[in-house]
Amino acid sequence: MKRTVAVLVLWLGWAAGLPATSLLPMGLDDLTAASHAIVHGRIAASRTEWNQDRSLIFTVYTVVPTGYLKGRLGPSFELREPGGERDGLRMSIPSVPVFQVGQEVLVFVWTDCRGRHQVTGFEQGTLGVQTDPATGQKTVDRYLRLGSLKATASPSSLAAPASSRWLPQLLDQIRTSVVKTQGPATQ
Repeated sequence: MKRTVAVLVLWLGWAAGLPATSLLPMGLDDLTAASHAIVHGRIAASRTEWNQDRSLIFTVYTVVPTGYLKGRLGPSFELREPGGERDGLRMSIPSVPVFQVGQEVLVFVWTDCRGRHQVTGFEQGTLGVQTDPATGQKTVDRYLRLGSLKATASPSSLAAPASSRWLPQLLDQIRTSVVKTQGPATQ
């Protein structure tokens, strides 16, 4: 218990020195432009690890792609997301996606200068995929706003048209967004 409190106090002290941040809404074009890769795949494994100075816990997910819509990261790759449980300690960060082994996902991936991959835009950059057992139809768990929400950061931008939840149609919408936003990742 003392160790948990000590780590929590250290982490809060570290976090207090950070500037406040807001999670800006991202539309499909924003996510596409900011991502180095867009992947439809499955979570094959997960593990947790400390950062180098043991001040933060990360969960590392192994993703096996079934298809790429933008970029290529190989036959499998790892996503490294802050948070997780390690050595009896749990670290949770709002809006950071959490995956389950075996889960089918559609993921927008950003790669840092060290070659580490993470989800673009926190939970905005991931959609769970479900398969209807009766029909075999695949859908995603939520809509994405079409276009860019950066250009119009007003409440009305949240009323922008929404993407399809039917996976084949959403994949076509993403392909269109990739063509529209061609160029280097900008995050």
